[in-house]
Amino acid sequence: MPIISFQEAQNLNYALAIPDLETTEKSIYEAFGEILAIDLVCNRPLPAFDNSAMDGYALKSSDLGKKIRVVSTILAGEDIKNLEVLEGTCVKIMTGGMMPKGADLVIPFEDVEEIDGEFVTFGNSFKAGANVRFKGEEKSLGSLIAKKGDKLTHGLIALIASQGISKVSVYRKLKIGIYSTGDEIIEPGQNASDHQIYNINAAGIMALLSSYGHQVQYLGIFKDSLREHLEAIKTFVDYDVIITSGGASVGEADLLERSLCECGAKVVYHGINLKPGRPIMLATLGKCAIFALPGNPLSGILNLNMIVIPALERLRKANAFYPQPFYAQLKNPLKLKSGRVNMVLGRYDNGEFIAHNGGKYGSGAIDVISSSNCVALMGEGVSLIQGDIRILPYVMEFSDTINCIINE
Repeated sequence: MPIISFQEAQNLNYALAIPDLETTEKSIYEAFGEILAIDLVCNRPLPAFDNSAMDGYALKSSDLGKKIRVVSTILAGEDIKNLEVLEGTCVKIMTGGMMPKGADLVIPFEDVEEIDGEFVTFGNSFKAGANVRFKGEEKSLGSLIAKKGDKLTHGLIALIASQGISKVSVYRKLKIGIYSTGDEIIEPGQNASDHQIYNINAAGIMALLSSYGHQVQYLGIFKDSLREHLEAIKTFVDYDVIITSGGASVGEADLLERSLCECGAKVVYHGINLKPGRPIMLATLGKCAIFALPGNPLSGILNLNMIVIPALERLRKANAFYPQPFYAQLKNPLKLKSGRVNMVLGRYDNGEFIAHNGGKYGSGAIDVISSSNCVALMGEGVSLIQGDIRILPYVMEFSDTINCIINE
């Protein structure tokens, strides 16, 4: 099977069949990071009533420049429907307090010109509507406040709570299973012989998936045995997504593709023209999408974040699944081997991107993963890059429109 480009791989990922995700009701206090399953419309204007944006005095604009009498005080949450501000009078009002009838502006305490007992004097520098939050100015009755497929952020949850909504309908989370392969792999906590390595990948993969709100079932380590692989694949029908670590490259002991094909799976692609992480594979078995990541830790983690995670956002029915880059100044020019997409790890600090070790490290490196906080993708034709570049943080934001994320 031929190697494909990074963009071709993204397109194939986004073309995967979206699983049937049932909906469930969740309390807004437990819904952070979930995907909304219905549209929500405004059933209570926001604000719900005209109110003061400042601590000050509420009055008629026609009384500006005059000495007028303070007749009452309004606190936030106080019902003042029977109170009316008449000509020549004003009321003290606290932030959030309901605007009384007759008043059309608020002047902050600090802008009062003179206080004489129960009388105050105002200047002429304010206009009607000053420091008033009007009913429905943020959200009017019947307007859309959240769309089906929106991810529930803290801000969106706050907006939903403003409508008195306590529970929301969300899609169930994807059923994701992960496992590692290889006779040389053992679990942390066991005693490793010189020829063995600890299961770094599973720990890193689960942590990264958790940071995006996914719940993952760890299935363990599968040895380099065709029989063991075939037995494992029988369980894939129970999952929406399977993510494997190791067994994706071409070698005698890499049995995953052979096992999948024997079980009737369709290999969508096997190999992307990028470094690190070229031997990644995508296959489908029934309704299950199978991503086979390289066994090298750096390759596996980068492929997961840059290639698999955006696909998972779409599979979970999120509206926004295109990675959202931001710009940084490259601190030092980078020289790269062209002819492939290069994923360069580094740190973003104070507006600058500093490539780890000048972009020179192996695909099995581990320290670079923990010491970096973002990645830059360099296009196949790029051998030298400097100035402003697009970068992606480890935990990415997503957009509902396609963004250019590769630096050409």
